[in-house]
Amino acid sequence: MAMKKTIWTFTMATVAMALQAAHAESGPARDFWRPKNLRQATVDQPSARSFGQGNCGHLVLDERRLRFFLSHARPDTADRYDQAMQTDDCNAEGRIVLKDGRRFKVSIDNWTGWGAVSDERTTQFLFCRACADILEPDFPFRTSDRKTPGR
Repeated sequence: MAMKKTIWTFTMATVAMALQAAHAESGPARDFWRPKNLRQATVDQPSARSFGQGNCGHLVLDERRLRFFLSHARPDTADRYDQAMQTDDCNAEGRIVLKDGRRFKVSIDNWTGWGAVSDERTTQFLFCRACADILEPDFPFRTSDRKTPGR
């Protein structure tokens, strides 16, 4: 009886590992938004908009800023995004198409270094410490010597 239980436990553990591996392969690739995975990055409306009444007229998103954000951002949680969001921050959006054909909207907040990649099913929040003020005309496009996000 003990032998049957041991074989059953081993079999179930093997099946569980196989299912986890299959799920990992079928799910979205980690860091799928990285520029190396992109077929196309576009910005249809370069002008930023405010969440509240912020002055966003001078802020723009272009492909270089979009790719910089995607290169340096790290995944984070919706809760952390909610904590860092600033009501009058300015936001701009672009779109990406991956090499496998999937399409996503990319939303970038100016002051905080936060953004998100989303499609109709899911949203991945991203944080980029070097991307605070990324929509500003004089954004330096470097990862060192950047101020702490937020104002």
